[in-house]
Amino acid sequence: MHSIVLKQPGGTTRQDHEVSEHTPPGGKGKAAAAHDAKAPSVHDRIGKTPARDRLHDTRGHANDGDARDIINGRKYTPRRGGRFDPEHDRGESPEAPGTRVFSWEIRTAPFPPRFRQPITLVKYSGVTDPTVWLNDYRLAWQLGGATEDADIIHNLSLHLADATRTWLEHLPADQIHNWADLV
Repeated sequence: MHSIVLKQPGGTTRQDHEVSEHTPPGGKGKAAAAHDAKAPSVHDRIGKTPARDRLHDTRGHANDGDARDIINGRKYTPRRGGRFDPEHDRGESPEAPGTRVFSWEIRTAPFPPRFRQPITLVKYSGVTDPTVWLNDYRLAWQLGGATEDADIIHNLSLHLADATRTWLEHLPADQIHNWADLV
């Protein structure tokens, strides 16, 4: 880089801005581009249409290949792995989800509104007294917003360690109906 020194009438000299030694002849470069119009884009130079101009919205048009239309158009057939078809089966499931040792009322108990799952509760592994752990479990769920025993018992198996959970799941069906049956 060097400075350009200009001689002015009257014998005075003035130093102009620094100019790069690599400035192309004719003043073309960054300084010239700032004064001229906007430089051409990459797409203009290679002659390709920008992606924004090539895309168009086809959502909501029939047979546009939208995945939702393809999935909704499929019907229930045994060969497709028995996908659920709402016209085919409108009955309730024969078995409620959850551990079978609990009664139907406990397994179908909904979560209470504004419920917060206890996060500091340690899983029961069989080392501590089960009555003490069950009381702590019940208190933690009540602090989270559960008031009904069915809500509290419903997810008990999620807070049991492997061996104790296996033991609970292998008990005969429909044995626990309330908190007294559990304790």
